Amino acid sequence: MVDAADDRPEPDSGPAALPPLLRRIPVQLVALVMLAVCVCAFVAIYLDVPSTARGILGAVAVGLFAVAMGCLRMYLEVDDEGVAVRYLLRERWAPWPQIDRIEIASGIKGSESIRVVLKDGSLIDVPPALLQPTAPTSRPKALARLKGTLGEIEARRPDTYRR
Repeated sequence: MVDAADDRPEPDSGPAALPPLLRRIPVQLVALVMLAVCVCAFVAIYLDVPSTARGILGAVAVGLFAVAMGCLRMYLEVDDEGVAVRYLLRERWAPWPQIDRIEIASGIKGSESIRVVLKDGSLIDVPPALLQPTAPTSRPKALARLKGTLGEIEARRPDTYRR
């Protein structure tokens, strides 16, 4: 016996939703910082260095470790609900209805990056470390890559909130 529910066509879910856009600091850079932590710790522990140098190396190792852990926390995530940016110590999230526009802005920590402008006039600046290339790249290529990321963000914006 065939169930009548099996013969029904599947409901149309519309166009396929894009997966969330997620940008993080490359783990290779974090690994290099952790390697520097290991070198500082090795020199401070195993080599015969003066106590002042040992203290300085220990402080540098702890500082570098904190930077590496902070870099692992940073991200930019864009999905069909909105935009989330996590900095080293705080996180900002804005749903699409609150977002007025998204643009490329200069002078964000000395570089171009993406800026989310909310309808109330407040800004969410994406840290350039999340978007800029890690390898030396010409300025036009880096800007083209940033424009591509901006296009990816806009593609995830639901049609009801497009300008």
